[in-house]
Order: sequence, then C-alpha cells, then structure tokens
Amino acid sequence: MNDTEIHVRLSTEKMQAAADEYIKKRYAVVGDLSIKAVEQAIEAAASLEGKHFHIHPRSAHLERTRWAKEKFPKVSKDLDELWGAYGALGYEGVDGQRAKKALESMERVVGEITRNTNLRFA
Repeated sequence: MNDTEIHVRLSTEKMQAAADEYIKKRYAVVGDLSIKAVEQAIEAAASLEGKHFHIHPRSAHLERTRWAKEKFPKVSKDLDELWGAYGALGYEGVDGQRAKKALESMERVVGEITRNTNLRFA
C-alpha cells in the first residue's frame, strides 16, 4: 500500500468514525475526527504531487492548510470552519449544531478533493 492509499484509507475511516460519534452525541470527538479526516484527505491529494506535509510535524498543519486553500479555493471557508469547530468543540464539546457544521464542512472538503483528483473516499 502506497502513501496515497494509506491516507485515503485513514481519511475514510475517520470520516465514518466522525459520523458515528455524532450519532452518539460525542461532539468533541466529532471535531477531532472531522479535522483529522480532512487532513488525511489533503495528504492523499498532496501525495499525488509528491508532497508530504506530515513529515514536518511542526509546520504540517499550516502548510497543509495553505496548500489546500490554494489547490481547492472553493473550500477555503470550510477549512476555516473546521478549525474553528475543532477548537470550540475541543474545549466545550456540547454544541450539536457546531458538530453538524463540522461534518458538513468535512464532507464538502473531501467532496471537492474527490472531484478534482482520481481519489475515491468510501
């Protein structure tokens, strides 16, 4: 299994887990898993161009987000929403509406990556 396949598998797993946690009303976990699912999807897309942000952990979040906003500008606001939800849900974790928005943003970002690459997230 190559890097791209690993990132696709991890993204898919985290997306499914985020949806499951939303049903269980574990909203803080939804925030965590949503952003991590998107980060894995971004890593998968970037790996198609030989980019691997995760190998530089100190700058990975910033560089990954910067690259994704340039490559997929339609989801720039969704990426900002995800980071906001990640912080808000991580500290409070009680806002079901915010968790729902995080899931919706996650789906839009991964959908945009799917439309612009040959990657398929199940």
